[in-house]
Amino acid sequence: MIALTARSLAEKMSALPEASEPLTYAASGVDLEADAVRIKDIVTQVKRTHQGQPVIPLPGGFAGGINVLEMEEPIVACTDGVGTKTILHSLCGTFEYAGRDVVANNINDLIVTGATPTAFLDYLAMSDLPEGAVVDVVRGVATACIEDGIALISGETAEMPDIYASGHFDLAGTALGVLRRGDRIDPAEICAGDIVISLSSGGLMTNGYSLARAALGIGGDDSEGESRQLLETRPIELSGESVGEALTRPHPSFWKQVDRLRKDEIRLKGMAHITGGGIAGNLGRIIPDHLSADIDPGTWVIPPIFGLVQERGSIQTEEMFRVFNMGLGIICILSPEDFENVALKETGFFQVGEISRTDSSSRVNLKGLAN
Repeated sequence: MIALTARSLAEKMSALPEASEPLTYAASGVDLEADAVRIKDIVTQVKRTHQGQPVIPLPGGFAGGINVLEMEEPIVACTDGVGTKTILHSLCGTFEYAGRDVVANNINDLIVTGATPTAFLDYLAMSDLPEGAVVDVVRGVATACIEDGIALISGETAEMPDIYASGHFDLAGTALGVLRRGDRIDPAEICAGDIVISLSSGGLMTNGYSLARAALGIGGDDSEGESRQLLETRPIELSGESVGEALTRPHPSFWKQVDRLRKDEIRLKGMAHITGGGIAGNLGRIIPDHLSADIDPGTWVIPPIFGLVQERGSIQTEEMFRVFNMGLGIICILSPEDFENVALKETGFFQVGEISRTDSSSRVNLKGLAN
């Protein structure tokens, strides 16, 4: 495997012929700034329903809790999908991986609150999928649920030929969990000197695929045959892996590693699942005022698929970090004392930074990059 760091990515970009206009996420059809405005308006509408309801505000931004009948252990739920990664799964025939993706994506959103996942529901909408594809998707969902020790309690499958093009599908799910007494994560406890650790994403997980496909020339105006040929290629940058294999690699669930920390009585002060919006967009959501998470991109190896996407699309390094996870799947914050007791080798965690005081409005400082 060819090791990539933020510095080597930037150096590769500077060596490329100057493009008339660098590719951005917005140019590929996803405008993060417009999304941010839209989300604020949506949150306003959502909060209207919280009046007089036992809703529990939770960190992370993706899961919500409700204290049904004022139970000591309230229910937590979150919903998410696989996004346009389904296009790659259709082209590569990796329908079972799509099932694994949707479970892991939701479980990771759930556990950053401190909740223990207990159940899952899935929703599959499609048009004219190949024989056996639906069963493969559900098999992937079921396998992922079994691995994380949760039950698949319900779901829906809908044939919608007037909505979806033939051979295409959308996949979403809802994860349910219980927030047990003493497990709730409170980012207000984060303080200067705390340690930031992470687990590797292994790849794109389920975010940034519109930009990745635009950069690599997959889908869009290209024929399916041309896209499949490109997905079967094995560029030297991927060290033997095909483009399709790198792009359809399943989204990992981090529940077992996080649960190991809890069982070892490691107190986690904050967690962030690194999805849409990259490291700064997700981690910054839980950092308290007057503090900054100082992250050093030189402390981990960036999966080579990111380098290929950046080079093929002539994408600026700052845009790469703004859109993609860049190799970090989930981030945890803990005290220096607890960090000394983390079984790094057994769990796969590694340190990527620390928390410091700041007068800046920026909650995340990516060393060597414009924030």
